[in-house]
Amino acid sequence: MRICLFLLAFSIAFSVHAQDSTVYYKASVMLSGATDQSPFWVHANQNGNIPMDGNFALGNLALYKVYNPNNPRVFQWSAGAEIVGSYAKSEKIFASDMYISAKIGIVEILGGQKKNVTGLMDTTLTSGSLSVAGNSRPFPRLQISIPDYTPLYFTNNFVSIKMSYSDGLLRGSRVNYGSTPYVDRTYFHQKTLYLKFGNIHHKLNIYAGMNHQAMWGGEDEIDPLHDLKPEKAYWYTISGKTFNSRKTGNHFGTIDVGGEWKSKQWSYFLYRQNIFETGSLFKVINFQDGLNGLRVKRNARYNAGSKKFELQSFLLEVIGTQSQINKSPLSGLAVYQNGNYFNSYIYQTGWSYRGKGIGTPLIPESGITKNTLPRNDSEFTNNNKFWAFHTGMVANWLRLKLSLRATYSRNSGSYLSAFDSTEQQVSILFSAERNLKALKGCSIYSSISSDFGELYPNSSGLLVGIRKNGFLD
Repeated sequence: MRICLFLLAFSIAFSVHAQDSTVYYKASVMLSGATDQSPFWVHANQNGNIPMDGNFALGNLALYKVYNPNNPRVFQWSAGAEIVGSYAKSEKIFASDMYISAKIGIVEILGGQKKNVTGLMDTTLTSGSLSVAGNSRPFPRLQISIPDYTPLYFTNNFVSIKMSYSDGLLRGSRVNYGSTPYVDRTYFHQKTLYLKFGNIHHKLNIYAGMNHQAMWGGEDEIDPLHDLKPEKAYWYTISGKTFNSRKTGNHFGTIDVGGEWKSKQWSYFLYRQNIFETGSLFKVINFQDGLNGLRVKRNARYNAGSKKFELQSFLLEVIGTQSQINKSPLSGLAVYQNGNYFNSYIYQTGWSYRGKGIGTPLIPESGITKNTLPRNDSEFTNNNKFWAFHTGMVANWLRLKLSLRATYSRNSGSYLSAFDSTEQQVSILFSAERNLKALKGCSIYSSISSDFGELYPNSSGLLVGIRKNGFLD
C-alpha cells in the first residue's frame, strides 16, 4: 500500500513539473544458476537485492527524476522509485529506492530510502566501504546535506566541502543484555564531513574527512532503572557523551584521507579509511585496522567502435581488521580496549539491516559462512577479524566491456567465535557486457563467479541478463 501511494504521488508530481525535469529509467532481467549458495561477488554490495539461493530469477524497474544541472533555479526537486522482484526458493517483491528530495541552492533535503555509500574509495570496483557500503537494502531516513563538493569562496575556491546529517529507521532487534528480550525498533544516526583541497585545474587534489554512524534505540526498555528517555538517548548518541560510564548506542566510523593525481592520460587515486568504534570515538583510534586502496583510471575517452584491448581502470585494496585493540598511549586508558566490529553487546542484529551487513561485505552475516565454523547467537557476524587483498579491473575489448573482481582473505573469526585456525578464502567474478546497436541503451551481460576456500561453501555460478536504461524525452 505504501509503495502504491508513493508511486501515485510521484506520477502526479512528474506530470505537473515534467517541463523542469530530467527523467531517467532503467530495467533489467537476470537469471542465475549456481552449485550452492550465490557466490560472494554476485550478492556483495548489491543493496540486498540478490537472493542467496544460488538459482534465481530477478527483475527490477526504476524511474528517477534527477536534478537538471543546466537549471539556474535556486529550488529543484528529485525523486526515485525502484521495484525489485525475485523468484528463488521463495518469491519476493520490494521497493529498493523510494525517496523524494529537494535542493535549495547547495543544500539538499531528502526523505525516504535511497542507495547510499560512505567514505573515500573507488565506488565502482571497491571491496566495499568499511562503514556504509551499499551491501544491505536502503532503509528509510531523513537527511540534510551538501551532497557535492562545493567550493568555499573565501579560499579562492581552493577548498571544497561536502557534508551530511541524517537519521534513519531500522527494524527491531533481540537484546543480549537488558531488562527486555526485544526492542520493537532501532535507529541509525549518521553524520559526515569531507574536505577537498584543489580544484579541477590542479593536477593534485587532497581529500580528508570523517563519518560517524551509530545504531541506538530502546534504552529506556533495556535499562529501565536509569530511565533514559528517547530524546535524551538521542542526544547522548549524536554527541558521543558517556552515560552511566558507557556510550549510548553502537558506534562505528572512519577517518579518511586520500589524494588524486591527474595526468593527461591517467589519474591515480590513493586512499585510506581508518576505523574508530564503539566507546572509542576520538579517544581510541586503532591505527592498525583499516582499508587501503590504489586506483588507476584512464582519462581519455574510449572509442566505442574500437576492437583493440584497452584497460580503463585498475584497483588494488588491502583491508585489515585483525587488531581491534587500542594500543595508543595518547588515549589515556589504563587498559587496552577491545573491539568487536559490526557486533553489538546489546543488539543481536549488530551492524545490519534486514539480515545484511550495512558495512563492508567482507564482514559477513553468520548465516552465509560454512556451518562447521564457530558462531554465537549473540553476534551478527562470526568473522570480523581478517586480512584481505582485493583487486578489480575494467577493460574494453572486441566491443565488449570486461570486468574482474577477485578477493583473497585470511580469516580468524570474531571476539566470541574465534576460529581454530586461519581460514583462507578466494572469491572471483568475471563479467562481460555488450551494447545492442538495434536497441539503443540496451545491453546483454553475463558473468561467471566462484567461491573456493574455507569461509564460504564452495560454489560456482553463471549469470545472464539484459538491461536497458536511458532518459525519457
